[in-house]
Amino acid sequence: MRGSSQCVLCKEPSGNLILVDIIESGSGPGWGLYACPTPCAQEYAGRSYAPTWLAKELEKLELWPPES
Repeated sequence: MRGSSQCVLCKEPSGNLILVDIIESGSGPGWGLYACPTPCAQEYAGRSYAPTWLAKELEKLELWPPES
């Protein structure tokens, strides 16, 4: 979990964000994308380009699979 910042999807400020993706850069340091645990991180995990580890991490937090 990360300190105060903005969710990558809803753009709302939150003090309870989780890492949802790592962006690598060939010309310098990369960065992380963070999202609200629910519903934004769950939505991100369902996208085709989401990292495979994200659903596993959300499952550990009892946030995956999302409730219908």
